[in-house]
Amino acid sequence: MFEKLVCRLSEWIKKEEGLFDPAAYGLRNVVTKGKVLLKDYTRAPNEEHVFSGGEIVGNLLEEFGISAAFVFDDGAVADKEVVGHVKGNSYNLLICERTSLNVLSLMSATATRTRRLVNIIKSSAYDTRLAATRKTVPLFGDLQKLAVLHGGGDTHRLNLSETAMIKDNHKKLYGSISIAVTEVRKTLPFTKKIEVEVESEEELKEALGCGADVVMLDNFSAEEARRLAKLAKSARVGILVEVSGGVDEQNIIDYLCDEVDVVSVGKLTSEVEYVDYSLEIE
Repeated sequence: MFEKLVCRLSEWIKKEEGLFDPAAYGLRNVVTKGKVLLKDYTRAPNEEHVFSGGEIVGNLLEEFGISAAFVFDDGAVADKEVVGHVKGNSYNLLICERTSLNVLSLMSATATRTRRLVNIIKSSAYDTRLAATRKTVPLFGDLQKLAVLHGGGDTHRLNLSETAMIKDNHKKLYGSISIAVTEVRKTLPFTKKIEVEVESEEELKEALGCGADVVMLDNFSAEEARRLAKLAKSARVGILVEVSGGVDEQNIIDYLCDEVDVVSVGKLTSEVEYVDYSLEIE
């Protein structure tokens, strides 16, 4: 799986290598074994470190003739320092080292943060889904979306074509929400949804009136978001309500109610809490 991702990462390693790596050139005929270590596997009480990126890194290393066996599956809680073992050509292992560790770091950090918020939602009485946004690191967004999935979250749309999302600049350029929805419907396949970002009660009512499938309540206070979510559900059966903007670990519980279907959090992918992985040659 994930051949395109692995191919992009492989090309990145080859670009970094250049013609050859002089620091590792003398080891090109040496076979070695190593351990992948998670330095901060002991976290604060009641926190879980979620392992993510093993499948991607395993497939990537295989492209360079290196075998990898990870102790944890993607999405599992990593509670040991040694998370994997690798074996192969020393030169190839060294040129792949940093990119592979960076992938594990980025994805595990994203999955861990996602799991933290998912657990907060699970502690409530609501079935609200936690979703990512498009605030991802350029070129690495697919990795982050996979990590959100490993953390128990929802990936949201994976690209622009999956859902037509009408945001503030669309509204300005089309002239209104109603015109935007009408024009978008002309080219949108019947299998796709239209989501409208709303910033006031008036915009919400307009979006509900012109047939939006999903409304995003953007940058409202928790109290106002809950009120408008109730209004939306009472006005339209089947409407999906997403809340976004300014939501984090400290206040997410305040936004939850029966009428909020999804809470999306940009910080899942826009702010990375570095996870320290290293490779130790045996």
